[in-house]
Amino acid sequence: MNRHQLNLTVVPWHDATVEAVGFAARSAYVEWFWLPVLGPSATWLLRRIDFGFDDFPDGYVLDAHATAASLGIAARDDSGTIFARAVSRLQMFGVAQTTGTGLAVRRVMPPVPHRHLSRMPTHLRSAHDDWLRNRTAA
Repeated sequence: MNRHQLNLTVVPWHDATVEAVGFAARSAYVEWFWLPVLGPSATWLLRRIDFGFDDFPDGYVLDAHATAASLGIAARDDSGTIFARAVSRLQMFGVAQTTGTGLAVRRVMPPVPHRHLSRMPTHLRSAHDDWLRNRTAA
């Protein structure tokens, strides 16, 4: 891999079950409830990848260096950078998965699992309950 250019092929991860009950990757829900799980760098990376799918719905080649620079983080061709850790966090929490050619990334996020909610501050847990209750009432 060229040290001056690091590219990552990204494609949308289609999951009919999650898409039926989930929240858009750039939604306020993700900002409020997935951000504490994923962390800021991974959440912003998810948003940037999702913006790219608006123009390239079947996938595209993400310039990791340019993307990292636009997020204010470092990217090199090793695993120790904030960018690499952000990609790893997306995979660790089921937001992205490795494919034969790159990375499949969700455009729709599932509701945050209870195990992650239980670690959140009380005000976020309450807000989450209200969010889901209001959603089902609509």
